Amino acid sequence: MSKDALELVAGVDIGLTGMKVVAFDLEGNIVASASAPSPQNLPKPYWIERDGHDYWDAFGGMCRELNAKIAELGGKVISIGISAHGDGAWLIDDQFNPTRPGILSLDSRAIDTAAKLMDEHKDDLMRVTGQGVVPASTGAVLKWIADNEPEAIEKASWFVAAKDFLRIWLTGEVGTDLTEASTAFCNVRTQDYDDEAFEIYGLDVLRDKAPQIDACTKVVGTVIDLASRHTGFPVGTPVVAGCHDVDAGAIGAGAVAPGHLAVMAGTWSINEVITDKPTVGDGWLARSFVEKGLWMNMSISPASSANLEWFINTLCAAEADAARREGRSPYAFVDEEVGQTKDSDQPAYFVPFLYGNPYGIDASAVFSGLRAWHTRGNILRAIYEGIAFTHKIHCDWLIDAIDVTEVRVVGGVSNSKIWPQYFADSLNKPILIPEVKEGGALGTAMLAAVGAGAFSDLTAAAAAMGSVSRQIDPTPAGVELMAARYEAFTQQVDLQKPWWAANK
Repeated sequence: MSKDALELVAGVDIGLTGMKVVAFDLEGNIVASASAPSPQNLPKPYWIERDGHDYWDAFGGMCRELNAKIAELGGKVISIGISAHGDGAWLIDDQFNPTRPGILSLDSRAIDTAAKLMDEHKDDLMRVTGQGVVPASTGAVLKWIADNEPEAIEKASWFVAAKDFLRIWLTGEVGTDLTEASTAFCNVRTQDYDDEAFEIYGLDVLRDKAPQIDACTKVVGTVIDLASRHTGFPVGTPVVAGCHDVDAGAIGAGAVAPGHLAVMAGTWSINEVITDKPTVGDGWLARSFVEKGLWMNMSISPASSANLEWFINTLCAAEADAARREGRSPYAFVDEEVGQTKDSDQPAYFVPFLYGNPYGIDASAVFSGLRAWHTRGNILRAIYEGIAFTHKIHCDWLIDAIDVTEVRVVGGVSNSKIWPQYFADSLNKPILIPEVKEGGALGTAMLAAVGAGAFSDLTAAAAAMGSVSRQIDPTPAGVELMAARYEAFTQQVDLQKPWWAANK
C-alpha cells in the first residue's frame, strides 16, 4: 500500500432488513460501498430472530466486497465504526458463540412481560433508568428469556447488543457503548450500570454478565487475523465502540448538540432531541448520547414510512415494478398523484398503525373519510399526512418539555418534493433536510474518524464531513390546514380506542 493511499473511514449501518458498509473520505464523500440483506428468522408468531453465524457470514461477504473496491481505488481504511438497530438482546458464551439466536427489536414475544414490568415497577424504572419498558426493550426481552429459557442465561457469559456481536468477532474484545448500555440497566443520571436497575427487572443474575461500557469514539480493539480473512479488513485496523443506529443517524443528519431534534421517518418513527441534562418523561426514553454529559431523549414507535411501503408493495406493485424497469424510483408516482390533489378537497384520513403506535396500545391501521370521488392520490396524501401526524405526536411531547433549537428530518420523507412541507406545517417549525446519503453510516464513520485521531471531537468531525441542508419553512395556510386535519386525526384515534380494546 502506498504511503499516499487515500485515507478512509468505514461506517457500518446494520438495519432490521438490510446492512451496508460505506467508506468515506475525511471530507464526508462516499468513496465505495456494499450492502447485503440482514438475515431474519420468524420461528413463531411475534418472534423475530437472527442466527449469529448467518449474521457474521452476511457481514463478512459485504465487507469483502467493499474492500475489493477499496483496493482497486488504492484506498486505506484507517478506522471502522459499527452502528445497528438497538434493543432486543444477544447472549454469548465465553467462546463468543450465541447461546440462542439474537432477538430483534421488531420482536414482540415479551409484550406481557413488558406490561407486567410497567404495572409493577413503572415509577422505579422511571426514577432509576429514565424510561419505561416496551416489548422489544432489552430489559423486557432478557426478563422473558430468564423466565422462559433460563438455560440460555446460565450458558451465557455476557449479554450484548446487535452491533457488539460484530465488534466482538472483529476484535476478540467484549464490550458495549454508552448508547446501547443505557437501554435498560444504567442510572439515567450517572450513565453507569446501577445495581438497583437489575433488581427492578428481577435480573440480578445478569449483573456480572454486563459488558464494560466504552465511549463511542474509543478504539476498543483492532481487526484480528481470522476476522481479517473473513472481512478483508487488514489485521490491526482500529475499531471504535460505535453506537445505536438512531444515534448514528442523528449524527449523520448533523444533530450533534443540545437542542437539536432529529426526526427519522423510516421503519420506525424516530424522534430524538439531545440535551445536556437528564430529562425524564412518560412520552420518551431518556438515554445516553455518545459521550458522558449528553443525553438522547427518544420518542419512538414503529409507525412511519413502513406504512407507505406496505401500501405500495401490496396495492401498487405494478406501478412500482414499471418504475424500476424504467430506472425510476418506485415511489416517484406517489408525489405525482399527491401533487394532483387540492387542499380544498374533502380529506381522507389514515391512522398509520400497521406495525405499532405512539400510545403503547394494541391498535391497528385505519382509513376513514373515504368517498366515491376520492382518487388514489387522495388516499396517498392521507398516508403522507397520517405519518406526519404520528411524528408530530412524538415531537410535541419532546418540544413541550425540552428547548428545541432546530429540527432536522431524514428518511424516506426527504426524497419527496411534497411531504417535507407537511412535516413543517404540522410541527409549525422550519425543518432542515440534510442533503446526505447513507446518514447512519456517515454518523458511524464520523465516530471512527474521531477515534482514528483525524478530528479532535465529534463536533469537528461533523463540521468537516457533514452535508449542507435545505430549509423548509411552514406556511400560514399550511399550518392552519394541518392543524385542522391533525385535530380530526386525533379525534379518529380517540374514537377507535374502544374498538381496538374490544377487538384485540
